[in-house]
Amino acid sequence: MSSSVTVSIFTNTIIAAAKGFGWSVTGSPTLFAETVHSLADVGNQVLLKVGEIRGRAGPDREHPFGHGQDKYFWALVSAVSVFFVGCGINLYHGVHSLLQPAAGEPFTRLVLGLLLFSFALEAWTFRTALKEIGGFRAIRANVHNTTVLAVLLEDAVALLGIVLTLVVAGSGYVLGPHPEFDAIVAIVVALLLGFMAVFLATVNRSVLIDSSDAELDAAAVGWLGGEGVVANVHSLRLDSDRAVVFVTVGGALPADSAAHAATIEARALADLGKTVDGVYWRRARDA
Repeated sequence: MSSSVTVSIFTNTIIAAAKGFGWSVTGSPTLFAETVHSLADVGNQVLLKVGEIRGRAGPDREHPFGHGQDKYFWALVSAVSVFFVGCGINLYHGVHSLLQPAAGEPFTRLVLGLLLFSFALEAWTFRTALKEIGGFRAIRANVHNTTVLAVLLEDAVALLGIVLTLVVAGSGYVLGPHPEFDAIVAIVVALLLGFMAVFLATVNRSVLIDSSDAELDAAAVGWLGGEGVVANVHSLRLDSDRAVVFVTVGGALPADSAAHAATIEARALADLGKTVDGVYWRRARDA
């Protein structure tokens, strides 16, 4: 189970309350956008947690390889909700505020303090998710760990959103209220959420439609080659760290195919940290 999701639900609930208070005091479109953003994050992370829990269910008659892909479905639902709630509502409110600007109240020290407190909490959850995914260098290799990736991206956008809100507060303090600038920043936050949602939806779609694990495929070809077996290997991803493997050979199936399968299973776990739930052999059609 992902610790970053649990932490993020807790922190974003507090952050949403802090931003909501700031919006009620100032009427700032940017703070409204940030409040909706944090509320959407809470809902999305609850969906991610539902997916994690359901994905842990073991195999049954209808799902012989378990329910690991359930978390990708709920992550996809989360991405769609980010698009329609986080992006859609904020974009509408930002455009409305830009077309019909209304001067709000200045940001008080209390509101600024709450924003800095929110930034600290978001930075903590971002660091938790980054550590869980293995650091910046490991993001590309773990892109299919969509649960933690979603938390990481949501926190990154949230941190940027708070920085932009502080820019709005600073400009208002120095130059006086500029509701048009406030509205433009709210629109920028909405568009950032939209781009993030589309990216996450694309990643989840790729793993829901019978995707293979290219790293595992290439490694299995090498392991088999080391044992004198020339074969094509194609896997079917069941989860971020689970797959089934299909080995295609040109001639007769190896007499010791069970031993070769055991090698693939053992090496996948030892070298890649991945579980192979089954190895299936087949002859090429033209063999």
